[in-house]
Amino acid sequence: MEKRIKTLILLFLISLAPAFSENDSIEKIRLYIWALQDAYPEFTETKPHEIARKDLTQLSEYLLEGMTYGFDFDYTPSDKLRKVEEYFELVPCNDFSKDKKNIEWDKTYFREDKIFLWVNFNRTEQMKRYYKQFSSIKNPHAVGRGKGKLNKGFAGLQEAVQNAAKDGIREYYRKIIKNKPKQITGKLLIRSVRAIYIEAGSYVVQLDFFLETSKIKEYSQF
Repeated sequence: MEKRIKTLILLFLISLAPAFSENDSIEKIRLYIWALQDAYPEFTETKPHEIARKDLTQLSEYLLEGMTYGFDFDYTPSDKLRKVEEYFELVPCNDFSKDKKNIEWDKTYFREDKIFLWVNFNRTEQMKRYYKQFSSIKNPHAVGRGKGKLNKGFAGLQEAVQNAAKDGIREYYRKIIKNKPKQITGKLLIRSVRAIYIEAGSYVVQLDFFLETSKIKEYSQF
């Protein structure tokens, strides 16, 4: 119970470092993470990353999965006239488990009431080719914002990421499709995690991602 309470009060903020060149962003991913020290009363400066890593590992792995391999999405917009409910699913394109060992924890330091961590990840040659393919001019990028319930812990954070993806996908296709489609499927690759913060009891996630359309299915009748 004590461990769960600590997890629930943990605050996250993740963003790509602002000064990267395009080449650096392809070669290496750097995530900037902070947490409130109050969440770790036993925290010491001897091996600070070892304790914070226990709670931050899931978060980093999930985001890196979306930034290296990306996600498949399946989206059905709601349609009140047809009595169709909104449906959205986000599924990893590839298994990231074999790549977890390549995550590096770097530069832990303290400021005021916060613990700051840098997380580094080097893309493989395959990941670099994949990123270049997604970042080509034919694939637009979308921006979305989503919320997830704080009391769900990590599941709430995943919910916020998925809602941010859905928000960006929905807004992008609204601009290019005149009539509401029956179904849209495709892939996305997270370009950057602009922010993750807490607002009114919810996680809030802001994503910037590349978008690839696989299929747009229209209704046969209007």
